[in-house]
Amino acid sequence: MKIVRSGQWGVGSKTETTKKSGLAGRRDASMFQNGDKIVVGVSGGPDSVCLLHVLNLLKDEYQIKLYAAHLNHQLRGQAAEQDAAYVKELCEKLQVPVYIKSVDIRQLSKERAISEEVAGREERYAFFFKIARQVGARKIAVAQNMNDQAETVLMRFIRGTGLEGLSGIKPVREDGVVRPLLETDREAIEQYCQENGLNPRLDETNLKSIYTRNKIRLDLIPYIIKEHNSGFIQTAAKTAELIREDNDFIKDFVNNMIEKQLRADSKGIYIPVTFLLNQHLAIQRRVIRKAIDILKGNTANIEYKHIEEIVQMVNGKNTGKNIGKALDLPEGLRMEIVYNDVYLFRKGDSDKKNNSFYYPLKLDQQIFIKEINMTVTAYVSAKENLKNIELNDFTKAFDYNVINEEIYIRNRLPGDKFTPLGMDGTKKLKDFFIDLKVPRNKRDKVPIVATDKDILWVVGYRINDKYKCTNKTADVLIIQFSGGDTNVE
Repeated sequence: MKIVRSGQWGVGSKTETTKKSGLAGRRDASMFQNGDKIVVGVSGGPDSVCLLHVLNLLKDEYQIKLYAAHLNHQLRGQAAEQDAAYVKELCEKLQVPVYIKSVDIRQLSKERAISEEVAGREERYAFFFKIARQVGARKIAVAQNMNDQAETVLMRFIRGTGLEGLSGIKPVREDGVVRPLLETDREAIEQYCQENGLNPRLDETNLKSIYTRNKIRLDLIPYIIKEHNSGFIQTAAKTAELIREDNDFIKDFVNNMIEKQLRADSKGIYIPVTFLLNQHLAIQRRVIRKAIDILKGNTANIEYKHIEEIVQMVNGKNTGKNIGKALDLPEGLRMEIVYNDVYLFRKGDSDKKNNSFYYPLKLDQQIFIKEINMTVTAYVSAKENLKNIELNDFTKAFDYNVINEEIYIRNRLPGDKFTPLGMDGTKKLKDFFIDLKVPRNKRDKVPIVATDKDILWVVGYRINDKYKCTNKTADVLIIQFSGGDTNVE
């Protein structure tokens, strides 16, 4: 039997060797390149054996170097040991270097409180990537096929998902994982193995309805094929491809849209509320999900309900009822609506106990405040020298002779109040921050220059009117902050 090949590898010609290998699929220039080193995941089953065999046929033509990797899950006793022995023997015949590792997946799943399926997948890919780093491979080839694609789409649809889930298994991932057989059906693969005398191993657990995927494969899909659509496998795979193309377009559109909208500090991501409110709900959800992805590196464990809760809070923002509201998310993330922004951050990063500070101010010495990554310098000078000193939000001058107590640098304390420059009466620091719309998550990081009795300066914002320089000032105290969130070097 011949499996029609149409250039899936992205490297081109239809020689006799490639016709003999016969992989189905569209041309994809990002799949492989001449000279690639490729780690091939080989379980010993028909799919992975077919993949290894075909790649081995192509290796001279495309100057690719192959490395096989087999993970023994220790779930099937002696049968698993025989799988490993078969893979080793096959690789020796094909003269392909092979790496074999054994892991007690059942024990690992208990330790991590995850299913054996998930534990197995995590360990396989961790092993594949380790070998890739070891041998300098840019690609990792795994053997999911068209049937796997149909099963995945159907399983995700049943569980509930969006376009991302319905786009199914990606043929090429950004991390270098590729799936060359994704457009080849299982029947063709099995026939290929038979015609080439490969005698792959068969996992008997795949023939039992003990996992969700097995039930879909053995019960649901055969029913759909028999009663409704004899070409369901091809239909589902094509639908996934179309959805994936649409989804990729929307993702690119959103990424370009938010490039100038999202802001970040060292702890989290800010999304302007007005920007979100001007977008369709579908775009709002994607922007929020993208911000989470940027913050934590992925969106694992972030479900539809979490995104929807954020969207609902944002769309209630214009009533004023949601100001200051917050939402805890999985994996230690938190969302707060802070005035005109949605702020996404890790809860541990805003823990007040870990960020409190209290430093005595010493003249003519540099003081480094590690909690806010800022350096403070202070010195006394004659008033006439002020004309040579550039004052700004982080460099201020005070009437030195009015200050008769030791000065400290600390963060805010309950009950703090002062007389902001230009005002007559005192104002609570909390109210001062609210009036200036200082985000709550930043208030504990604002340095306060104070004595035991009074605040001299809310750094970056306002000094105390009592300590300003006047015509009667003789000596001035200059205090300068640099580093951290300032622009002062």
